[in-house]
Amino acid sequence: MLLYYFLLSFGALVCGGSNQSGNKSLLVNAIVGKNNISMVECWKVEPGYQVSNVSGTVGDKVLQLGNVDNAVYIIIPDDDGKPNNGGLHNGAHAQWVFALTGGVNVTFPDAPGGFTVSAGGLFISTDVLGTSTLGHQSIWAAGSIFIQAPFPDGVAINHTVIANQSCEENYLAK
Repeated sequence: MLLYYFLLSFGALVCGGSNQSGNKSLLVNAIVGKNNISMVECWKVEPGYQVSNVSGTVGDKVLQLGNVDNAVYIIIPDDDGKPNNGGLHNGAHAQWVFALTGGVNVTFPDAPGGFTVSAGGLFISTDVLGTSTLGHQSIWAAGSIFIQAPFPDGVAINHTVIANQSCEENYLAK
């Protein structure tokens, strides 16, 4: 339950914006595996924002991020001040990744593009084993803190693919 309230609050911080239109939603970079190659897509989370009737957030715009299963809190050491290069790897699970502090640069060995997520940002990773041969590379800033929040049964949140490249911004979409 605590994670639910954290994600609710975190989503409000990341998404921001003042447009009250009911058809707005979050655009998020998603790492996907297609034809055994990891790449990035821009996803629009569905359904979009709703007006909350929950005590403490009444009238606020909220976006359901779906259920999560066994979320973990990860701290990248900052002893030497050097970034943490995770090397080429597949996602451990189909999951949300929330950058609380620091940030990450994600690149792909067999596909063009990549993306950077700063503190307060998020992305989705779904390029699990069996979907991509080499995976992706994540280089986290020293001292970064992030949360990995797997989707139950490996099924990603409802979404629409907006582009076969990174999102221009992780905020509000039409």
